[in-house]
Amino acid sequence: MSLNYAFGFSLFLLILVALNIYFFYSLNTTGKRGSMYNVPGIKLDLAPSVFKDIYDHLNYLPSQYKIKNPKFIPIQKNLVKSFNSSGLNNTKNVWQNTENWVSEESLFPHGDGVPGRILREMQTSQIALVDNAPKGTQMKLLLLIQEKQKLYFKPKRYQLSDVIHGNIYAGFDRHNSEVFAYYLAMVMNFKWIIPSVIRRVHVAKDVVPVATLGLKKTMIRNESGSFCIYGKCFYCKVNETVCPDRNGEIEGAAILYLDKQFKVHKSPWRRSYNSKKMDWEKDNDFCKKVMGILSLKRILNLIDVSIFDFLIQNGDRHRYEVYKNKIVLLDNGKGLGNPMIDELDILAPLYQCCMISLSTWQHLEILSGGHLTETIKLLSSFQGEILATEEHFKAVERRLLKIYATIQYCIGKHGSAKVFKTA
Repeated sequence: MSLNYAFGFSLFLLILVALNIYFFYSLNTTGKRGSMYNVPGIKLDLAPSVFKDIYDHLNYLPSQYKIKNPKFIPIQKNLVKSFNSSGLNNTKNVWQNTENWVSEESLFPHGDGVPGRILREMQTSQIALVDNAPKGTQMKLLLLIQEKQKLYFKPKRYQLSDVIHGNIYAGFDRHNSEVFAYYLAMVMNFKWIIPSVIRRVHVAKDVVPVATLGLKKTMIRNESGSFCIYGKCFYCKVNETVCPDRNGEIEGAAILYLDKQFKVHKSPWRRSYNSKKMDWEKDNDFCKKVMGILSLKRILNLIDVSIFDFLIQNGDRHRYEVYKNKIVLLDNGKGLGNPMIDELDILAPLYQCCMISLSTWQHLEILSGGHLTETIKLLSSFQGEILATEEHFKAVERRLLKIYATIQYCIGKHGSAKVFKTA
């Protein structure tokens, strides 16, 4: 009897130990193999402690953030109506009142199919003049089209499937990131961004006949006899040319040029671009310093921008441009570099300040379950373009969940009343 008792007691202890090990493992698997969401690109033991908290909340997100919210459907229908210009009057001059486009709410009109018509004209209008656009760090051209409207043209440097390794700002700008960012902003209801669309220009037919003398000086022939362009910019080099494909064309992002004076400011959360750590990377209370310098409205605007940049992984927002006291989303070419990496520190304005505009949050909530990337694909299809690989689209949805988790972390830490702002 005593042997049976001893055996039974030993078995009980073994089961008890096994259960303890199991529960201990279950509570500590955030970011490890077997957890719902792995931590790509960072080591939690070297990352800020807030990252661990965000991943804890990520693994226990409410189910509402993983399914489609029906409240977004009417918004999606309105976006489709704005970008589908196929049934509209093609002869109407979309450039007629550009000087009156900017309002207190946006940089350009959003109704009556105007966005679709703008993009179509940007994509197809005949080019009257091509010149270098010398401002900036990377090569781009300035195109003059009908009604003396100007476009910036950022050429294609990579294939969509190319993965950019290295730091978050590595490599050339990605032309598809500029266009993807435009559609992303439209779906997020961020209306302070300039229209951008994929365009192809034939070098021999569209560029050379109308090229300025300055541009021709930055063009050289390659071994096949085609004209290649190295342009004029801070980092432009004669051995880093852009050449036409076998059809004689260069693909790029056509970006609408707005003749407006933007005020330029340094971002409080800018990077050093070297091994030196900035104050925001060392100080968990950095937001308190920013609140002593900037208005609540500006900080909330910067937090919106950080959310936008995190979704495409644009870690190059070292400065920002302001018009009518709103940040304009310019220079979005450093996004879509590596779909396997999620640099959480791009969200530093959000998790350090732990607040967000209530209207931004309410819109983010209804983008759940795949609505976000589904709508980007739908809107870009009207221009006949695929803007990113499926891996990038999946990455954007994955990052949206991390934004939800960051907000949940902030609510848990400070309460909803302090997180959501109406300024």
